[in-house]
Amino acid sequence: MKYKAEFIFDAPEAMVWEAREKRFEHPERFPELQKQELMDRKEEGDVIKQKRKIELSASVPKALRTVLPAEMLKCIDESVYDRSKGTHHFVVKPNFKTDVFTCKGFSKYEEFEDGGKVKTKRYLELDVVVKVPIVGRKAEEVILDGYKKNVLRDNDSIKEMVEMMKKEKGA
Repeated sequence: MKYKAEFIFDAPEAMVWEAREKRFEHPERFPELQKQELMDRKEEGDVIKQKRKIELSASVPKALRTVLPAEMLKCIDESVYDRSKGTHHFVVKPNFKTDVFTCKGFSKYEEFEDGGKVKTKRYLELDVVVKVPIVGRKAEEVILDGYKKNVLRDNDSIKEMVEMMKKEKGA
């Protein structure tokens, strides 16, 4: 099951990338980011590779949680950010039976000018696949819906961090 969307940030691309990182320094402001545990992070020039443990149970309805194994909701998120290209690729798989569930995503950030102001557009694509007989399609719908909500919270937290950074800089 696929999902595509576009979002606009009222800031240059470099500030959006900085805001993505800085919001993890403020867990009190962004509690939705606390359900993640950083396992590994490597920076190679403009490329950042991260591996995180994430918990999906909060975004999956109780009825579906009773059908799916609890371990399926504990996942590994492997991301590659390339600031020089303005891209973010990620793959989310459960800790076990990685062929049962996969979510792949891609974001592209592009700076543009609008009315004399520099803004950034985020193009997003998600693809969720659940290979579970009978409930697979419903699970894809539910998980994709949860990801959509997470993406909206993610964008809101970036926007909030951008505003905090603008205030700090007196902009």
